[in-house]
Amino acid sequence: MGNHKSRRGRATGLLGGASLAALCAFGINANAQAQETAKPEDSTVEAVVVTGSFLRNIRQEDIASPTVSIDQAQVAKTGVLSVGDLLRYVPQNVGSMGGVQDLAKGGQDSKDTRSANLRGLGAGATLVLMNGRRVVKSDGYVNLNSLTPAIAIARVETVLDGASATYGADAVAGVFNIITDARFSGAKASAQYTYVEGSPAYQVQAMVGAQGERAHLVVAGSYTDISRLQNSERDVTNIYIPSSGAGANPGSFTLTARPRTSTGGDVVINNVNYSTLYDTYKTSANTLAVVDPNCGSAATKSVFTPSAAGPGYAIGSCAFSFQAQNPIRGASQNYLLHAEGDYLLTDNHTLFFETSINHQDSQRYGVPSYSQNHNGATPPVVPASNPYNPFGVAVYYVGRPIGSEGLAGTMYNIQRNEVNQFHNVLGAKGSLFADWRYTATFTSSRSTNIFRDHDTDMNLFQAALNGYGGANCNYRFNGPGVGAVAGQGNCYYLSPFAKDNASQNAAILHNIQTEVVTRTQRDYLIGDVVVDGTLGEIKLPGGPISAAFGVQSRREGQKITYSDLLKSGYAAFGGPSVDLDGERTINSVFGEFNFPIIEGLNVDVALRHEDYGGFKTTDPKVAINYRPVESLSFRASASTAFQAPSLESTSSGPISNNVVNITDPVQGNTTFRTVTTVGNPDLQPQTAKVHNFGATWLPVSRASLSLDWWTFKYDNQIAIENGQAVINANPTGSQVIRDQSGAAQTVLVRSYNAKSGTQTSGLDLMATYAFDWGASTFTLRDSLSYLLKYDIDTGSGVYDGVGRRNNAITSPLTAAAAPRYRNTAGVDWSMGRHQASATVRYVSGVEDDYAIAVTAKAATKVKSWTVLDLQYGVGLGEDERYRLTVGMINAFDKAPPSAKYTGYLQALADPFGRQSYVRLEARF
Repeated sequence: MGNHKSRRGRATGLLGGASLAALCAFGINANAQAQETAKPEDSTVEAVVVTGSFLRNIRQEDIASPTVSIDQAQVAKTGVLSVGDLLRYVPQNVGSMGGVQDLAKGGQDSKDTRSANLRGLGAGATLVLMNGRRVVKSDGYVNLNSLTPAIAIARVETVLDGASATYGADAVAGVFNIITDARFSGAKASAQYTYVEGSPAYQVQAMVGAQGERAHLVVAGSYTDISRLQNSERDVTNIYIPSSGAGANPGSFTLTARPRTSTGGDVVINNVNYSTLYDTYKTSANTLAVVDPNCGSAATKSVFTPSAAGPGYAIGSCAFSFQAQNPIRGASQNYLLHAEGDYLLTDNHTLFFETSINHQDSQRYGVPSYSQNHNGATPPVVPASNPYNPFGVAVYYVGRPIGSEGLAGTMYNIQRNEVNQFHNVLGAKGSLFADWRYTATFTSSRSTNIFRDHDTDMNLFQAALNGYGGANCNYRFNGPGVGAVAGQGNCYYLSPFAKDNASQNAAILHNIQTEVVTRTQRDYLIGDVVVDGTLGEIKLPGGPISAAFGVQSRREGQKITYSDLLKSGYAAFGGPSVDLDGERTINSVFGEFNFPIIEGLNVDVALRHEDYGGFKTTDPKVAINYRPVESLSFRASASTAFQAPSLESTSSGPISNNVVNITDPVQGNTTFRTVTTVGNPDLQPQTAKVHNFGATWLPVSRASLSLDWWTFKYDNQIAIENGQAVINANPTGSQVIRDQSGAAQTVLVRSYNAKSGTQTSGLDLMATYAFDWGASTFTLRDSLSYLLKYDIDTGSGVYDGVGRRNNAITSPLTAAAAPRYRNTAGVDWSMGRHQASATVRYVSGVEDDYAIAVTAKAATKVKSWTVLDLQYGVGLGEDERYRLTVGMINAFDKAPPSAKYTGYLQALADPFGRQSYVRLEARF
């Protein structure tokens, strides 16, 4: 298998759930089909509200916004195991966050999460709804894998233009609405096993529904197990990425005096006389920095690079690649439970509820220890009394505390995440008068993430260097306690020298690696009332005017608490952190009108006003849909949209810590450094102007062709500084924290409002054609997204990002890779109880501008990627109540194209290789 280097037989997975896949691939026909399959058995149930509107009596085909809808049958054709993984089939989705590593963008991801990111405008610019209602965010975006079991999904509707006039904040790039099957009756279950070489996965799920005389109840649940996949298991990620300075092991040492032996002689190690070396190359401060004497040895797998001004040995940098020990993604165990029901209180009023529960445990296997980026003003000192110190004088140490050999029993540090999410809805709906109806709901949504990691306690690290290491040594925060003697009894010396790595006392290493815990809780409390109907006798030639009015009050809360070590500033890598406890209340009023000017011509006008207390915003939207003949329709929409800054981003202290491989222009070394994002109380909302023009043509029966031109223009866009750009601009400024030796420890970055912001436009082309051939039915489908423009504001200028990776030195972290073409095409076949499909996914290549100036020409390119997915299914049993499906994602095992630093570009491709699956379904 060309994509794989080693075999491990662990598990990974991709869950089969409600798909966006067909979202674009099935086009207009999908709208009609989804509408039909979603109709409840009881024809007296009120009309369905389509996504993007509060009006109940408006047909999907009369909505002017580009909206696509698919049902669960279409989703099943993809074979994936999660809604998040489904995004790979959506050409309009660019660079989702979560679930896989993206160190180039700031670090590690230890959870099975995934965001939507329509048009590449940022994960927070796509509003995710479940049954038309907001769901609390996790890590700055709604986790698509936490909402509901895939088996419970009736359809997925996506609006591909701005919808802030309807839903408020965040609906800039569009809306992604998961709609559950609330009218299901009976029972069904499914099980799927997905084999990814070195990492299989499995999922089981079930659903039951019961209908009474006045009540209906549906309950669904699922369990998904995904096993870890390490960089060492794929050629494309098992690459050499050097880490030096504070991120190296072997590390480096600064001699504070002339080295000498216990008898006063010269110190000679590996034929290098360090005493005469000191005499020749010491600085004016009488110090000399040297690398570990074992740097470059085969045992350490490190690389020595001599200093240009040195003798060619000992003086320079020592680098080691920990890339193989990092994961592509972690292991996870995901539980989902969804229940909903309603009770007919009277003939005109119904009570309803909805509950979703998600629990996830995940484990990220990564490097055994982190860079010591928080040394304080003075790096750790190895005293002359430390018996492992070969120099005979005190030396400063810069490097990781634990090398690639890891801790006793494991070569990994295991990060653990526990995620709990609850989403509860209580509501009432019914008739008011004439054809006017109401819906009143109260939503409570909470996400809690408990993140457990390990970090080096620099106090304990220094104590161990002084001979007071070990859990049973009576050492306190203010020094050794009664009976504690350096290097005696239960007190041990720690050696930071590579020569002792293999024989190091594991008890000392475990003791200095303190568990740190970060607990993040986010809450939504939302109350809203919507009424809709027609304006009585006021009619236009096309029919009555429909209207909807509503009010909403939304309280958002966030609490973050950190372990004492992270808050103290003595953690080697994380922190210093500050607890956060904030909330805000947003009050909104909104309205919508649909004017049927004449038969076939509808104008929809929506307006929403939101008050955040500190700022207010009013957003309008006008959309026109014109159908001159049954086979041809035109649509146009114009709107403004906005996205409010998050609660944490407007605080005044540090709000997050990431890890980024940063080159220090002063010392010339490259290592993983802590990048701390600091809040900005002056942040203002980012706004956008959104336009869409499109047409749909039905040339013959069962054929459709749809074309849309769209454009988004941000103003005042919220962006985050690039850490490398900050240190390049002012290496010794206040945003770069250095220790006494001059080593860069931490880079501070801030959120800011760019002068303008991202401006992007493009074309969406969707086509379908179904025909019969004998006893068989074939459907041809294609969905293409063509990017015309993707201008990125760096804060100091704007550059054209189309066809680029957009990871240059000054590219904001919000910038996404921007391939010119994304295309999903396929053919479906059915005959009786047999079905099959083949899908080709294509993404064009981009220039690899990683870590170069935005004005520079990239020397390499991330090539295009094309994969083929295949599936066959057959109904079993007399009434086909059982179904067996087999398939392959990436059937030809196509490896992702190579990219600098990360090995591959997760926004364009995935490194999993061929994914073979078998699924068994049953209904009762």
